[in-house]
Amino acid sequence: MFAGILLSVTASVAFGLLSYYSVFLLPLDGYGIFAWRVIFTLLVLTLVLSLRQRWPAFVAEIKALKQQPYAWPAMLFCSTLIAVQLGLFGWAPVNGQGQALAMGYFLLPLSLVLTGRLMYGEQLSALRKVAVGLALLGVVAGLITKGGFSPVSLLVMLGFPPYFMVRKRMRLNALNGMLAEHILMIPLALIILSLQDFNPHYFSHKGWLGWPVLLGLGLVSTTALLSYMGASQRLPLVLFGMLGYVEPLLLFAVALMLGEAVTAMDMWTYIPIWLAVLCLVLEGSRQLIRQHRGMI
Repeated sequence: MFAGILLSVTASVAFGLLSYYSVFLLPLDGYGIFAWRVIFTLLVLTLVLSLRQRWPAFVAEIKALKQQPYAWPAMLFCSTLIAVQLGLFGWAPVNGQGQALAMGYFLLPLSLVLTGRLMYGEQLSALRKVAVGLALLGVVAGLITKGGFSPVSLLVMLGFPPYFMVRKRMRLNALNGMLAEHILMIPLALIILSLQDFNPHYFSHKGWLGWPVLLGLGLVSTTALLSYMGASQRLPLVLFGMLGYVEPLLLFAVALMLGEAVTAMDMWTYIPIWLAVLCLVLEGSRQLIRQHRGMI
């Protein structure tokens, strides 16, 4: 279990670093960051599969998709959804939307709880009902105090559940699926770079250091994704979900480091949602204690 916890923390730290990494990528904008991230993450994933000699398994799984109805449209759908999230992750910090991004990741577990209830008939415990109620209160407070809720937060909160639902039905290995999604994103990445003339201002500003910095982007991205996958396979689901809250906390800290301010009015939104997160953590702790007692 220690290895799983270490991987989960590594993933959260890497995702937090990715959010701050935009500082090293100036003068790239969010679109350029997305495009180069896709390309260099694909290169690193390709290297990982080669070192692990997983290419035959990858080819076999891709061929097997032909036997699943609507498999390729579903894969394209997943690739589109994850492209939006990757683009958002690069765009938000350099456009003063880091707090909104963190808020989306705070709300994501709650949206997954509601998805489980509405789509799969999963029952909500008392604490989960309280958590959902508090989260809705925070959203309403945001609508009242700001006249609306950040589209960035909504895209994160509402964009991931359909992705997870479709990927779950596809029965595709996580690493192979990740590689396939990045391959499908390559045309979009190349179109963006061609429209930006492959970012000559970035390379004139960075010089030869521009390439190692982009490679670092791919390494950090791949480390985050693979560590996240490894943790999900080694940890009980409850503990894995609880540790997942480390990431939005780090994203929130990065937003503050990048100069975003938190006003007193913002706390009307943050406090109910943080209390909702606390409810889910308390329930997860209770489940872990019950599981531990059952093993004794």
